[in-house]
Amino acid sequence: MSNDRYLLQQLTPIEWIVVDTSRGPGDPYRTVACLYETDGSEYDTIWLQDLGLPATWASPQEALQAIRLHSGRPTRIPSRTPIPIPHRQPVRVPAFADGAAPSVA
Repeated sequence: MSNDRYLLQQLTPIEWIVVDTSRGPGDPYRTVACLYETDGSEYDTIWLQDLGLPATWASPQEALQAIRLHSGRPTRIPSRTPIPIPHRQPVRVPAFADGAAPSVA
């Protein structure tokens, strides 16, 4: 299943950004990550959204693939039906014949 929500855009020969296409062009959350080449075979990532993914990748495409896989998983456990709580009648205080409460001495 393809997830085209996230796209990789090359800015310079050594810099890329990952954008979330489900957000508008002016949305500050549109950019998910910035990647830049540190040496010939390693790319560091500056995460602009906390996805819990590593900061170093072998290629920008590998980072994009991880973001797409991560976004396909649910972020929380689906809710379950609640456990029923038994309801009981309130405890009744015995009524006194004269209507007065007992005195505390």
